[in-house]
Amino acid sequence: MGALDRRVPAAGAALLAFMGSVPVLPETAQHVFLAAIPASLVWLLRTTINHARSFEDLLRRIEHVENALNRLAGDELMGFQSSHPSRLKAVGGRTGAETVVAVLMASIILIGACAVIGWGALPHPSIALEYAGYLAIVTGYLSWLIWRWTRYRYTARSPANA
Repeated sequence: MGALDRRVPAAGAALLAFMGSVPVLPETAQHVFLAAIPASLVWLLRTTINHARSFEDLLRRIEHVENALNRLAGDELMGFQSSHPSRLKAVGGRTGAETVVAVLMASIILIGACAVIGWGALPHPSIALEYAGYLAIVTGYLSWLIWRWTRYRYTARSPANA
């Protein structure tokens, strides 16, 4: 999660800077940025969710190792992950969940900003409506990613595949 903790603020700051520069850009550049920013949000949320899922896999693997060692020892020697109070409550643990939610909230704010700026920057109402449709599709996809992420469960591999 360390790489994620460094990457998310940097990517978020870059996207906010791009968004803030849209009104002062030439018209063609405005259109490019207004199209690219929502696509970038998809990338940012997808990679954040993938990091959280990887972290969840790591936590469940640690739990698996703890349980295996306890079985071999015939006693409860280790139990941090297997008895953790937030176990299985959030994919990627609390850190992963908080990071995903933060990226989702930033994405919603930026999509709203894209809608407001796009409505004024796009030359024709029909293009603005098409852009609103694009933003709706992106928002729907982000929602689907979150829905799928909340249902993710680690699947233990067999010892032969580990």
